[in-house]
Amino acid sequence: MALIQLQGVSKTIRRQQLLHEVSFSIEQGTITVLTGINGSGKTLILKALLGLIRTKGIVTVNQEPLQLGQRYPIRAGILIEMPAVLPEFSAYENLQLIADLMPGVGDSAIRQVLKQFDLPTTKTTKVRHFSLGMKQKLGIGQAILGQNDLIVLDEPTNALDTQSIENLIEELRRLQRAGSTIVVASHDRDFVTAIADKVIRVEAGRAYEA
Repeated sequence: MALIQLQGVSKTIRRQQLLHEVSFSIEQGTITVLTGINGSGKTLILKALLGLIRTKGIVTVNQEPLQLGQRYPIRAGILIEMPAVLPEFSAYENLQLIADLMPGVGDSAIRQVLKQFDLPTTKTTKVRHFSLGMKQKLGIGQAILGQNDLIVLDEPTNALDTQSIENLIEELRRLQRAGSTIVVASHDRDFVTAIADKVIRVEAGRAYEA
């Protein structure tokens, strides 16, 4: 069953058309990867399917037409562009802010995410001291915390070392087995090959199923 459907989705900014009649579906419980060079339109498509930008066309999520400004139909964990982390907080405290909004997600879930991505569990180590790779892992941790129905990751392997990428692949597969639907934008060919059930190739604002 299609969890998300895009039909004729287009986006124009200052008379420049950035998305051209994008149409594809994302099946529930799958890992779908948008791949293409930087600037091809991958991030815009992610924002469109999340209802973060106004577009022409139809986006349907869980059989509900998506409307800008309305509550998203399902629970989603998101990493778009840069990790949204608070530098004066620890990794634990950053995750705790999200966990406080999610019933049933507490200390054990936070510590599991920190352990999975080899991040400090102490509250004394502040994010301002983190490397780019550590901040990226924390951003991923924010998106996957709490077993969301939908997980959307934009170029998640940026700044990650080989072991961290392997850990990410393992975690995404675990989340998929537990029922999450995962959508990823990536130009990392090896990563795409390792995780993708479906590949959508994005070129100059147009999408093609590979």
